[in-house]
Amino acid sequence: MAKKKSKTQKYKQNIKKKAKRLQQNAQNTQILPKEKQKNIEPILENTTKKTKKEVISNEKVNQKIKHNPQKKIIVSNWKKILKEFQNKFSNKNNKENEIELPKFKKTQTNSKKNIFLRLLYELKTNIHIIFSAILILTFIILLIGLIRINVLETGKIIYICCIILFLMIIAISYNKYPSGKIFTIFLCIGMFFAIYKMQYTYDFIRNLNSKVYEYKTYYVVTFDNVSNRSIYSLNNKNIGLLKDNCINIERKLNTKLDKVDYIEYDDINVLFYDFYNQKFRAILVNENQYKYLQNNIENNKKVKILYEFKANAKK
Repeated sequence: MAKKKSKTQKYKQNIKKKAKRLQQNAQNTQILPKEKQKNIEPILENTTKKTKKEVISNEKVNQKIKHNPQKKIIVSNWKKILKEFQNKFSNKNNKENEIELPKFKKTQTNSKKNIFLRLLYELKTNIHIIFSAILILTFIILLIGLIRINVLETGKIIYICCIILFLMIIAISYNKYPSGKIFTIFLCIGMFFAIYKMQYTYDFIRNLNSKVYEYKTYYVVTFDNVSNRSIYSLNNKNIGLLKDNCINIERKLNTKLDKVDYIEYDDINVLFYDFYNQKFRAILVNENQYKYLQNNIENNKKVKILYEFKANAKK
């Protein structure tokens, strides 16, 4: 068993412990002058009092929150509401400070320009379709003209159409390339030239209006003698006709004759009178006029038809 310490021993130990504490405090703290110590002491007292109060208040709040966990949620919600309010308030102030620029109405010019540019782009991308459509339309017009003029036989018309269709297939298949487009242009130029010649000579476009126009039969009539054997004997000669018949007859007859002078008349009786007096070599008449001429021949002179053809005229 350990012996109990006496009172003197305990007293000596307490004195030693106090001495050690005093030595440690002297090492940690710096000795200040008396004037500074007097100034610092009230500041330290105030700070210590404040810190003690804050610690006590925080401890009380924490104890309340621990006892009531719902208050935690309420406090966090209030903090969020305050932050949102502050953000809104700051945004409003910023908006008020911002300069409001005048809002210009969008003009229709931009939309029109966009539509125009889109159309140009589509035309550029689909230009080969336009070339093919023009080629097909010109061929259809040419085919109508060949059928309506009643000059060529059906076998010749089929032969011409087969050749053109073969060339058209080649052109359409290569229309996406520049060489194909150039080839279609040459084909269209050739067909347009043929359409122009048929229209100039036979006037087939106006004849499509069948209510107003029709093809009538015309005759080249001369006296029945040795000098008038064929239509080619009228080259470089004068031919008389009525103004009503001069629309397409002259052009049609010029396909057969060369250097012919046409003398136009308003009255049919004057035309027949000059014909009987041989002021010109032949006359151009339609079916009814030819019958009228046969019934009114002077001095029993015989007449004959050198050439017969059809031309477009009003009904």
